[in-house]
Amino acid sequence: MSWPPHTEAEVRAAIEARDVSESNVLDMKATIGNTDSQRRGTAKDLASFAVDGGALLIGVLEHKDTKTFEAVPIDMHDVIEQIEQIATNRVDPPLVVRPREIPSGEDGRGYVWVDIPASPDAPHMVDGRYYGRGERTNRILTDADVLRLHQQRRNDRQRVWDALDELRSRDPFPGARLNGDVAQRPRAQYGHLYLTATPRRAAPNIAQRLVWEGVDTLPQVANAMERNLPIVLSGGVSELSPYVRPLQRSSAASLSNIVGGDVTTIEGNEKRGFDLRLQADGSIGLTVTCVSTPSQGHRSGRARDVVLLANAWRLLGWVKTVAEETGYSGTWDVGVHATELFGTRSLVFSDAARFDENDGLPFDENDYREVASATRVDLEDPAMTVRALTEPLLRALGTWQYWTTLIPSLSTGSARP
Repeated sequence: MSWPPHTEAEVRAAIEARDVSESNVLDMKATIGNTDSQRRGTAKDLASFAVDGGALLIGVLEHKDTKTFEAVPIDMHDVIEQIEQIATNRVDPPLVVRPREIPSGEDGRGYVWVDIPASPDAPHMVDGRYYGRGERTNRILTDADVLRLHQQRRNDRQRVWDALDELRSRDPFPGARLNGDVAQRPRAQYGHLYLTATPRRAAPNIAQRLVWEGVDTLPQVANAMERNLPIVLSGGVSELSPYVRPLQRSSAASLSNIVGGDVTTIEGNEKRGFDLRLQADGSIGLTVTCVSTPSQGHRSGRARDVVLLANAWRLLGWVKTVAEETGYSGTWDVGVHATELFGTRSLVFSDAARFDENDGLPFDENDYREVASATRVDLEDPAMTVRALTEPLLRALGTWQYWTTLIPSLSTGSARP
């Protein structure tokens, strides 16, 4: 089956080839239902898939006696709104789903593909009961199941914090490391940005081949990826210079223009640049220097929020590439950590022609950290994950409206970069 289908021809071809089956990530429904009981059933389907992510294909009838399927295009009038209302009003807490119409040859009829991303609020309840997904059907979760899932969510979040700390401990500039000996190493004066992405459930050596081949392929992938960034963010990835070096590590492939690279020296041996690591387990770490600049005299330091935005987009581009190359279709846990931000104002407000020097509030903490998750669907349209990673800082700096005006998909999630 074409995954996911975008045309009626793809739906019908999959049915005819018997390449359709219900599983722990896909269910078929002839309709969302007109009765209260049927709508409740659809709500249970949505809630069950929200634990690990999945999809519904509506407009396909299952003949249980023969275990075959039949295309039965439905009336598309208001169906998207009805699905969203079920997800919002019948599921507790309300669930975010992404329905998409697939028109048929019959006017006003078609199919609906509903992506249900793995929810950070899972498990979800319907009529006071928690639901999860078995191999082919929904199941009511026990109290032990619910406690285990909540603990698993906490563990997933902690794993991101640990990955960020580990990445910082490898910063090519020793003075920026968390436990750096400032007596022996000059302290970093410029803020550094750390971004990580880890597949939530994957084989330990899922990306081993990419690591072995990375020295030959990473530069080409990087150059192609930069062209997919929103044009207004190009200044945020200017650290990608022509002097990028691919490096083979013990358990990772690395792309860097800091380690041995001919890049601009900021201060001492602190350089403006980036260092990307791809681990054998599929995890990705990206270190970017100069996410903030220090104060100079009476002028406050500057937070380069464009660097945060651009490299969050860049990270998700790498995640999508690794997911495609390894065949991993599950959820990724992603995180960001920016340092040396206390007292900084956004660089956006340094344009005297448009803003006053004192516009925007100075950031009142030294570090900014945020965690999010990204599903297969999120990687196709990364704006919402970028938003989750960056919005709190951008709002604190007073630049959220500025950036959503330039990049509308940050607020709508509907437009690709």
